[in-house]
Amino acid sequence: MGFESVKYTLAAIWRNGRYLYWWKNRFIELILSKILFRSNDGTYILNEDWNNLIILDACRYDIFEEEIKRRNLKGKLEHRISRGTDTPTFLIENFGDGKFNDIVYVTANPFVNKFLKDKFYKIIPVWDKGWSDQYRTVLPSTVYEYTLKALAKYPDKRLIIHFMQPHHPFIALGDIGDEGFRSHIVSTQTGERTSRDVTVWDLLERGKISKEKVWWGYKKNLKLVMPYVEKLINILPGRTVVTSDHGNAIGEYIHSLIPLRVYGHPSGVRIEPLVKVPWFIVESKDKDRYNIEKELIAIGIKKLKQDKKI
Repeated sequence: MGFESVKYTLAAIWRNGRYLYWWKNRFIELILSKILFRSNDGTYILNEDWNNLIILDACRYDIFEEEIKRRNLKGKLEHRISRGTDTPTFLIENFGDGKFNDIVYVTANPFVNKFLKDKFYKIIPVWDKGWSDQYRTVLPSTVYEYTLKALAKYPDKRLIIHFMQPHHPFIALGDIGDEGFRSHIVSTQTGERTSRDVTVWDLLERGKISKEKVWWGYKKNLKLVMPYVEKLINILPGRTVVTSDHGNAIGEYIHSLIPLRVYGHPSGVRIEPLVKVPWFIVESKDKDRYNIEKELIAIGIKKLKQDKKI
């Protein structure tokens, strides 16, 4: 273990060591998961048939199913088993080997740049310029705008569009002390390892917020991103698949015989709420490029109005 790793470990213990739940979660992630979940039968997404892949970060299958029924979206809903229970594992398992010059990756998640640099024809880091300090995340409207620009600029490439929602912070809950991905942004920009910020899952496990409120905020985050998913479905040509990198646990037991609850999405804990993800298929004919240009013009006009320039 190098000096930086020791420094990081000591900083994490100093910051969290007084919390019993923190030690419990380290035990689950570093020891128990290695015993209980030795195999990985997850899907390699590059073996699947798609022209465009929309990734909703940390989206459980059950809330996605509920939402597309509510919105009456037309398509074929299936599920897949993810190869990761966290984004880094999902990315490395699916794209760690080889290069993919037919793919442009539009991402609100900084882990794509951190772990898969130079793997794709182009990575468009929406998180770098499109981060919202007010909401402590990248808003779906920003990802949508960057996606339209990528579609116009790279019409012959496959697209992966990685939204941050429904991953925390849950915007409808306001400022509850959840710093979202701020530390990961800093780490990716500087190359330095930073301590993980407090999350809504920590607050839930410590009893600082109710399960009902967290569940409500989680679903509201999905409702926030879905209008932009629906817009993209109506614009993107070919076969579009909506999926997730992993799910979320909200207090499920790690095993029927072990009374330890899981929150969030710890690495390697391959319980169903974390690995069962949506696979929503929408087939479409080639779309008119005029629709892309019209959307970009509408976004430009809206920004000018917001800036009071027209």
